[in-house]
Amino acid sequence: MKKILILLLVTLNLLATAQERCGTVAHTKSMIENIPEYAAARAKVNAQTNEWINNNPDLNQKVTIHIPVVVHVVWNTNQENISDSQIESQIDILNADFNRTNVDKINTPSVWQSIAADCDIEFCLAKVDPNGNTTTGITRTQTTYTSFTMNNDVKETANGGIDAWDNDRYLNIWVCDLGSGLLGYATPPSNWIGSTDGVVIGYKYFGNSNFAPYNKGRTATHEVGHWLNLEHVWGDNFCGNDQVSDTPSQEQENYSCPSFPYNANSCQTNNANGDMFMNFMDYTNDACMNLFTNGQKARMIAAINQYRPNLSDINKCEGGNVSITESTNSSKKLLKIVDVLGRDIKEKTTNTPLLYIYSDGSVKKKIITE
Repeated sequence: MKKILILLLVTLNLLATAQERCGTVAHTKSMIENIPEYAAARAKVNAQTNEWINNNPDLNQKVTIHIPVVVHVVWNTNQENISDSQIESQIDILNADFNRTNVDKINTPSVWQSIAADCDIEFCLAKVDPNGNTTTGITRTQTTYTSFTMNNDVKETANGGIDAWDNDRYLNIWVCDLGSGLLGYATPPSNWIGSTDGVVIGYKYFGNSNFAPYNKGRTATHEVGHWLNLEHVWGDNFCGNDQVSDTPSQEQENYSCPSFPYNANSCQTNNANGDMFMNFMDYTNDACMNLFTNGQKARMIAAINQYRPNLSDINKCEGGNVSITESTNSSKKLLKIVDVLGRDIKEKTTNTPLLYIYSDGSVKKKIITE
């Protein structure tokens, strides 16, 4: 009896720790409860997203979206002040995972290979800061805080962290010591973007690290997925809805690394293939994760177009003094106007980010509002 009790206590402790892998749902709930504008905006997101996807069926056209990233390392001990190479490894992992060049894609079961997506999203450490100066895309802030929670202190200079760069134009990622076994959390998008928008990752789990089983950078892949409007594959309810049609219904989150097929015929769907536990939006070990689906890609592209339209900017990735607003060459000619998916625009379009491409190689991003 004593052995059974000890085993039960150990099991409950492991489950309690495992449940803290992602804090996005709890953080989003807190924002909805405390920020009326965010609550109203988030309530409209699923309908707006579905409408956008229905009106933009040609998402398979290959046009890469470039997202400049700034990584804010907020550290108290030397171990928390992670190296540039560890940060760079995380950018490489994000690019591999979002463009399906990850070496472990061969582990995707054959039944889902056809819907595994190259999301055409590239991430870079920003080469240009908000003031137009050259940057490494990395900031380092020493703090007296020994750890942080989901109260956003890490995102505020006044509270021991560091303020965001313009989070309408950069993906801000804060790396710090997160307490309570939490691996990371993110702010899902809407038409309301506050000053704390971005992603927070525990320093132990950022990039290639020594903290198995979350040592392959998939925490950031998972949280950036949330930041681009993906939900957990179980819909955060028993057999819930993750708003994506090509991910099979599953009862709840999965941990460790199950064998395929796992939990076949769950949720009374007669799905012999079981759970898509290797999806980046589940809770399995980093080494077990290996895909986003086409449906998830559509949702992320919709999020960028609708809620983060000023984000895609290759000039901030390439550096230099290239301007995306004006060129001093008065002889330049407008070659074409395209949207962020690369589609030619012939008619006047409002409330949509458009790229004006000129003969001198410059690009101007405009949004016409009415």
